[in-house]
Amino acid sequence: MNLSPGSVRTWWWLYAAAALSLFTTLTLPYIGEEAVYTITSLEMRLNHDYFVNTLYGTNYGRPPFLNWLIIPLAEMMGWERVLLASRLVAAAATVTTGLVIAWLTQNLTRNSGLAALSALVFLSGDALFYRGWLAYSEPVFTLCIFGATACLWVSVLRRRGMLLWFAVVLLACGFLTKSQTAYLFYGVAFAALLLQRDARQYLSGVNSVLAHAAALAALLAWNAFLTHGLQNNTAGEIAHKLMTVELGDYLNQLWAFPLETVLRFMPASLVAIYCVWRRRTVPVPDGADAEFPWRVLFAMLIVNYLPYWLGPKTHIRYIMPLYPLISLLLAAVIWRCGERPVAIAVRWLAAVVVLRFVIGLWGFPWHQQNYRGDYAGTAAQIAATTHGFPLYATDDSATGLSVTAHLDTMRYPQPYLRWPPSQWNSGFVLSYTPNVELGQVKASYRLGGNTLYLLCRGDACQAGP
Repeated sequence: MNLSPGSVRTWWWLYAAAALSLFTTLTLPYIGEEAVYTITSLEMRLNHDYFVNTLYGTNYGRPPFLNWLIIPLAEMMGWERVLLASRLVAAAATVTTGLVIAWLTQNLTRNSGLAALSALVFLSGDALFYRGWLAYSEPVFTLCIFGATACLWVSVLRRRGMLLWFAVVLLACGFLTKSQTAYLFYGVAFAALLLQRDARQYLSGVNSVLAHAAALAALLAWNAFLTHGLQNNTAGEIAHKLMTVELGDYLNQLWAFPLETVLRFMPASLVAIYCVWRRRTVPVPDGADAEFPWRVLFAMLIVNYLPYWLGPKTHIRYIMPLYPLISLLLAAVIWRCGERPVAIAVRWLAAVVVLRFVIGLWGFPWHQQNYRGDYAGTAAQIAATTHGFPLYATDDSATGLSVTAHLDTMRYPQPYLRWPPSQWNSGFVLSYTPNVELGQVKASYRLGGNTLYLLCRGDACQAGP
């Protein structure tokens, strides 16, 4: 394909615009369960325990790498901006992931146009509009897992032993961000590369054995010596899901999950599907581009995707570490279909970036104002009502977490809200339901589709407005 350097530069400017559009939503109020990591980060800071994080003062059971990234940024910006700090971490991780995709593609194909297109495809659909900037663990988890995979792949390709060590460091960071599934994603990529004879010889070498032994040792040491088994067991969680699922969940998953995957990568996914349908196959032209590693890429994707497709009670965010590989696949399919499909795809991607600015500047704020509720205002009302009395929290819904996060930052550096003790005579507690065993209803707050209850006991029931 005859592509001018100016076109590639234009695509990178488009990528920069997409990255900039992420910042239009970073100051929005809490969305979903974003407050989980802002609360656990604040509690970790006040507890001075940087290995085991807590939520409402009880063990949360997740590794703390994301907390480690949030805490210093919140310290610099002020804890009242901890949500902004968390989203900055997520957005930076997403933008960096796109650059890693381009780096991997450039090393695989020596094609700067395909490298830029792959990055653009990644920063278009779900990653651009929603999951790439939310203060969840997935953006950092994705960067670590895909970064490890990319370093492994390029190390095999270029015989650069130091990249293997970068890979296992990123792998360990991925595990410390979320769960042991980091090793499964990486293990599948490792096995897929073994399909190549040269890779088998390289990956069985001393340097590779030592690096990957160190990665396994880090996992064992963390669980055995630093957290003493307090963090969640991923295998146990998966087993629990399998035991509590109904047949209908399985059947629904078979058609819904692939469809959702396609929708999350619009418009690039639709362009790629249209190209393949028109030509009935993915054309591979003569020349160097014909050596694109289709078999390895398909193996990495299919084996990692199947458990989430066939397994019940999965969520699309669980496969976010596969988003970069899916983006590379879609970009490669479009590229091999010729100049016109590439031009069409880029035009649609440019339109998506414009739409992202519109939604970020007006759509999301309107939705938040009309459907989410005023978490900060509610927290201020609760603080005024409960002043001078103990305040506890039991509501771990998205609404309860969001209000609690505001209360915690308002009280900082005073103690954060905890789960109520077994015995308490007077005070308040935030509850998801009007639980008479906890106390009588002092006030209720309608926030979006949920109601937050402020319960009281003893003298506290006579206090406040």
